[in-house]
Amino acid sequence: MKSFLKPTLIAAVMLLGFAGVATADQIFTTPTGAVNPLTGQTVSATADFSQSGSTLTLTLTNTLLGLKSAGQLLTGITFTLSDGSGVSLNSQTGDLISIASNGTVTDLGTLTLGWGFGSTGGNTFEACVICTGGVTATATPEQGIIGPGPYTSANSSILGNGPHNPFVNQSAVFTFNVPSNETVSDVAFSFGTQPGASVPTPEPSTLLLLGAGLCALAWLVSRRSHA
Repeated sequence: MKSFLKPTLIAAVMLLGFAGVATADQIFTTPTGAVNPLTGQTVSATADFSQSGSTLTLTLTNTLLGLKSAGQLLTGITFTLSDGSGVSLNSQTGDLISIASNGTVTDLGTLTLGWGFGSTGGNTFEACVICTGGVTATATPEQGIIGPGPYTSANSSILGNGPHNPFVNQSAVFTFNVPSNETVSDVAFSFGTQPGASVPTPEPSTLLLLGAGLCALAWLVSRRSHA
């Protein structure tokens, strides 16, 4: 009886393990020491792509601390999908903030953004404030993504409710309708308010979220082989 129960238990844990496997996130980051090629200023950003069914979610984040000028605002991203058929933008949201001349931040709440989105050819797409390739945005030149504060040492392109206000506070979230099982490649971030300030990224790191049951399965199989 004991030898009959052991395979049954292993099979049950196997089902739990595979049921707990989630879709992998593809996470792209700017290379260490990246700069805006037009201004030479330090820039830093991440793009997290995750898919559930036909919905692809992009979380776009400016990770630069103590940003000093508009040349360091994250204002666009281009990326290539493995299947670009029928791709459309569902939603785009971000927490908007206004920054006064003394660095005081006023939170305007999470709102719908006015970034542009479209194909630049083939399976390559662009989401942008400062757009190229025929894509247009209603937000230009506002709603660039700003990194974490403080902003007291920023210049007048950031402070004082100038034309770049309001800003997106650290992260913007975009959702797209896409075919199933997309993979993302050829990602480049754009910074600043001049076209052409793009920083290509290396291959993504991938977070594969596994159910705890899969670990338990390996442990049980190991125990059985040594019984």
